[in-house]
Amino acid sequence: MSNNDSNTLKGIFVGMAIGFVAGAVTAMFLTTKTGEELRADIRKAAIDVKNKAEAQAGKIKNLSREKYSEIVDNILDSYNKVRDFTEKEIELIRKIVTEQKEVVSKK
Repeated sequence: MSNNDSNTLKGIFVGMAIGFVAGAVTAMFLTTKTGEELRADIRKAAIDVKNKAEAQAGKIKNLSREKYSEIVDNILDSYNKVRDFTEKEIELIRKIVTEQKEVVSKK
């Protein structure tokens, strides 16, 4: 995951936390509910935020797996290209050496 993706995700989680706190404080000042009712609502909201954060973390985990697979595939492709290129170069070098041997042996 790139640094920008990481910063964006941190920003999302910070924003969610700030939103929760701001909502809870606002609710305390504007509610006509009893303290127990308000605390129950805040607990419910905290659980909702936690569940949403866990869902986002699950998406990030899957994204990380996808990126990991993509990186591994790219590395394997690059390795195979280099290996194929090297094998062709070895064959070319063998051919040149064989031709040089034939030229030297004819003299």
